[in-house]
Amino acid sequence: MPRDVKTGASGPRAYDASGRREAAERRRQLVVEVARARFERDGYAATTVAALAEDAGVSVEFVYKSFGSKAGVVRAIWDRALMGQGPRSAEERSDEVSLTADDPDTILRNWAQLSAEVSALGAPVHALVKVAAATDSDAAALLEEIESSRRTRMEHNLGYLLRGGYVRPGLSPEQARDILMLGAGELYEILVLRFGWDTDPYIDLVYRFLRAALLPGPAQ
Repeated sequence: MPRDVKTGASGPRAYDASGRREAAERRRQLVVEVARARFERDGYAATTVAALAEDAGVSVEFVYKSFGSKAGVVRAIWDRALMGQGPRSAEERSDEVSLTADDPDTILRNWAQLSAEVSALGAPVHALVKVAAATDSDAAALLEEIESSRRTRMEHNLGYLLRGGYVRPGLSPEQARDILMLGAGELYEILVLRFGWDTDPYIDLVYRFLRAALLPGPAQ
C-alpha cells in the first residue's frame, strides 16, 4: 500500500499531514520564544543550540532542521519582531496609513507609534546581533542582512513622503532614508533600553525628531 494512503472504514483516503505540520510549527515557535529569553539573559556567544533545544524540549536536530544555525534562530526572532504586536503585521498597518493619510504628520505619528511597537521586541535583538557580529562570522552576516532589509524598508517608507512632496528641500533621499533608520530603531536602543524612557515620551520624541529632520517647518 502506498505510504501516503491510509485505509478507513469507508475505504482508502489521502493521508493528511496538516496536523504534523501544525505541531512542527508550534515547536518552531516555541524555540523562537524560549530563545529570545535565553539570548537576552546569556548573550549570543554563551548560548548554544543544545541549550535552546533543551529549553524548548526539542531535539538539536530539530533546531538545525528548522533554522539552519544559531544565527538562523536569531533571524527568526528578528522576523517575529517585525510583525509587531497587532493582529496584522506592522508593515501592513504602516502602509495602510501611509497610503490613505492626507498629511505627513499623520504618517510620521503612525511611524513613531509602530517604531515603539516593533522595537520593543526588535531592539534587543538588533543590539544582540551588533555585539555578536564583532566575533562571530554568522552573526556578522546576519547583521549585514538585517541592515540591508532595514534600508530597503526605509526607502519604501520614504517613497510616501517623496510622492507627496513632503521632504525638506536640500535633503537627499539617502539622508532622508538614514534619518528614518535612526528613528526606527537606534533611538529606541538609546532612550528606552539604555536610559529607561517610558514608551509615550519615546513616541513623542521620535515624531518630533522625524518632523523636524524631514519636513519643512518646525514641529507642532
